[in-house]
Amino acid sequence: MTEVNFKRHLEFDSIHNFRDLGGYRSRSGGRIAWRKVFRSGDLCRMSQRDIHQLKNVIGIRSVIDLRTAQELAQQGNGHLQLADIKYHHVPFMTGNPSKQEEERLLNSFSNMGEVYLYFLQHPEYGQKIVQALEIIADPANYPLVFHCAVGKDRTGILAAILLCVLDVPAEDIIADYALTEKIMASLFHRWRNNPQLSEELRRMPDFFWRAAPESMSLFLSTLERRYGSVRNYLIEHNADQKLFEKLRDALVR
Repeated sequence: MTEVNFKRHLEFDSIHNFRDLGGYRSRSGGRIAWRKVFRSGDLCRMSQRDIHQLKNVIGIRSVIDLRTAQELAQQGNGHLQLADIKYHHVPFMTGNPSKQEEERLLNSFSNMGEVYLYFLQHPEYGQKIVQALEIIADPANYPLVFHCAVGKDRTGILAAILLCVLDVPAEDIIADYALTEKIMASLFHRWRNNPQLSEELRRMPDFFWRAAPESMSLFLSTLERRYGSVRNYLIEHNADQKLFEKLRDALVR
């Protein structure tokens, strides 16, 4: 059967970094289904035309919002609340560290992979990842998009772990993560010239503004070394084999 050539990146007026996770090959020879699961930056600035494309062109039925409660309160959901789309709030960072503590931590690391590994050592973070995967495993939620603020870090972690569970090779997962690097220069320029940007963000290390392949490479290799596999990490955080089977059955063709 001839495979349809889908476009990975989808363009919107006011949504950045929106792309399809379909098309990647698993090691078993299957392929991740197109137009089922998408990853994105935040949706809070959507135009009416963006809502039309999400709802009526792509047919999005569910959204998983990985932002914190504070981000949600400050930024809202824009026009999403007016659409008939199921909304799931699964905040990946539920603590409330001080800005000084966040800055100190970031400046103690050398790339984002180390930051991700720091997050994943907290049991609640792993449980939130499992919660998000359980939503993704339900075909009734498709097509589905998950997002954070930029679609780089929290979204990048969830995308990488999902693709690992689906047995996509590490080199493809790293390449998918690094696709965000292409938009980071323009976002960085826009943010750094935004007078409303906090002084703490201005002092973030340069690697914070990147989606470098070496960050995801370090993240995946360290998870493998520490836990034996990403699946073992998830099992330690209350996932079970049925979840992995449901994800495979729903998304691998």
